[in-house]
Amino acid sequence: MIAKVDAVYARYSSHQQDDGTSIDVQVECCERSAGKPLAQYIDRAKTGRAMGGRTELLRLIQDSEAGKIDRLYLYKFDRLGRAAETHVLIEDLERCGVKVISATEGTNSLARGVQLVVAADFSRALAERTQAGLIKRHEAGCHTGGPPPYGYRVVASADGRKRMMIDEREAQTVRWVFEQYVEQGHGFKVIAQRLAQRGIPTRLGGPWRFTTIRGIVTNRMVVGEVVYLRRSFKLDRTTGRRVPRLNDADQHRVMVDPSLRIIEDATFQQAQARLLAGARTLAPRPRHLVRAFTRLLFCGDCGGVCYARKSKNAKGEYYYYGCGCRQSQGPSACTNAKFIREDLLKDRVMATLADVFDDVESMVGDAMVLAEQQIQSNRNESMRLKAQIGQLDDQINRYLPLLLDRDLEPPLAKKAIGRQIATAQAQQDQLRAALDQTAEQSHQTAADLTDACRQAFREARESFARIATDSDFNRLVESAVGPMVLKSDGRLAQKQATDQMGGRLDGTIAGGGFEPPTSGL
Repeated sequence: MIAKVDAVYARYSSHQQDDGTSIDVQVECCERSAGKPLAQYIDRAKTGRAMGGRTELLRLIQDSEAGKIDRLYLYKFDRLGRAAETHVLIEDLERCGVKVISATEGTNSLARGVQLVVAADFSRALAERTQAGLIKRHEAGCHTGGPPPYGYRVVASADGRKRMMIDEREAQTVRWVFEQYVEQGHGFKVIAQRLAQRGIPTRLGGPWRFTTIRGIVTNRMVVGEVVYLRRSFKLDRTTGRRVPRLNDADQHRVMVDPSLRIIEDATFQQAQARLLAGARTLAPRPRHLVRAFTRLLFCGDCGGVCYARKSKNAKGEYYYYGCGCRQSQGPSACTNAKFIREDLLKDRVMATLADVFDDVESMVGDAMVLAEQQIQSNRNESMRLKAQIGQLDDQINRYLPLLLDRDLEPPLAKKAIGRQIATAQAQQDQLRAALDQTAEQSHQTAADLTDACRQAFREARESFARIATDSDFNRLVESAVGPMVLKSDGRLAQKQATDQMGGRLDGTIAGGGFEPPTSGL
């Protein structure tokens, strides 16, 4: 028999609400009420509006369902959550045999309901007052929180309030960025590279990125406009995280502060006009422009796409594939300096595929062994699913007489039984759907799967024979080989763990045609 313990659950919503003793106060008050030390379940800086992220509460529920908890002490009922969720949660805990006690509010269910409603209303009113206070702070030219944009810093003014002011060192970089973008016509990536070459650090010390430069160019604060409520946060109740979402323009609060101006209006408008003119809707590349290995080669170091680069010399014109991240952002972005020549790689792949198509029967034999294993696995899975469905049938049959028993009290017991039956039926539906799919697969024979394998090889061979363009070759490699990884030692490997070509690709292609563009080939 499992030994039950008395426990305490404590929580606070954010670090700003904890003065270093709030958890201690909650635990101390509960242990004083219980007259003894209690097992502790504590969530620090977790909102009560969602279950997601509250690991200690979830552990408490699991222990309660396992019959490990006798009494649960709370400082206040709202430590479990908001009104509606707390009512349901306490009912579930009590159904598990746990007696829930508030050290400051007692155990009366009616009083508990009133206190939870009051707590929920207080939370809503507090949120409204907080936002109203932040709006007034914004209108007064004070900082409303969060890190300041690049080019600015937060300082304490004479009246004790925090305000933003220009950071002249960073402001020089902002002016230089606009000069490079508007007057010199450089793009965001080039500007990021030049900032790195000049040794100018970012705010957090990381590398300059395309998005970092774009954020500077589009920030209206550089012309003295401070925008508040550009976005708001909505709670995801499944994860407990706050998810940002953009507000409509009519919800924005704009305050103009000339002391924050870094860039003139004309320069800023020129930058926005260039940005708008360069905006385009990305569309799939036309098939006639697709090269032999477009979106099929990836860097083995950083995982980025390998892009083709043209190299022309006295002997001819060639295409080489190399890490796109390194090509666009420089050696500091990726250490993989290897390039692979397209025509030589294409010849190797063609030779490998020809060898594969000449050895179809060997490949089919291997496929037959795998097919028989898969069929047996499907049959075993069908038996397992049928056994689980039978167990749920037995469980439902045990619950039904209790549900129909008129003498069963209290009503909450029948409600709990109804929930158990509904849960079991839902699980049965899921299992039956899985069983239908598995049963269909288990009815296939090894001969059926072998015929399908031969048909696939025939279609691939026909596609191989019809190759006329890089686009055709790209489609064949995508279906027969799949994505590949270019390693820093010049070898190729398939991107997926499954080796669809029987390990042949890596051995035959490695070492062929991996010369750099300057090799003179």
